[in-house]
Amino acid sequence: MKKLFFILVFMNFSIGYSQSETTIYFIRHAEKADSSPNPELSEEGIKRSVRWTKLFEKIHIDVFYTTLTRRTQMTCSTVATSKQKDILFYDHKKFTVQEIIAKHSGKIILVVGHSNTISQQINDFLGEEIYQQIDENEFGNLYTITVKGDRIEHKLTHHN
Repeated sequence: MKKLFFILVFMNFSIGYSQSETTIYFIRHAEKADSSPNPELSEEGIKRSVRWTKLFEKIHIDVFYTTLTRRTQMTCSTVATSKQKDILFYDHKKFTVQEIIAKHSGKIILVVGHSNTISQQINDFLGEEIYQQIDENEFGNLYTITVKGDRIEHKLTHHN
């Protein structure tokens, strides 16, 4: 009986342990220089990118995703360069959280996107309207999704 108990405990531990945990961080690009179609970051945007780099300094990140705009690339590259990682590009019209999780299971991912796409991508994944579209003047939101097995956790934190 004792032996059976230990076998069941070990099996339960092994099953729980074998489930990989995937974490995705979403941030909006930092402040843009102007309202042209594809602007670079403003001076304040460059400072914010450095602050994001400091925030992620002690967090291991395996994969970096950004759109093809200059502002997202500049924001993402500041963090990716500090970790000596390459950046993958995505089309926000085709991007799904499910696809990223399937492709990078067990990894930690940073996605840099836009005010009008991030919350909708997360809401689509969660299957409900939880997060509002990011206000045009809001740049410090950090959305975190963690998936382990069937468990999904999500949160929004604000950073200046």
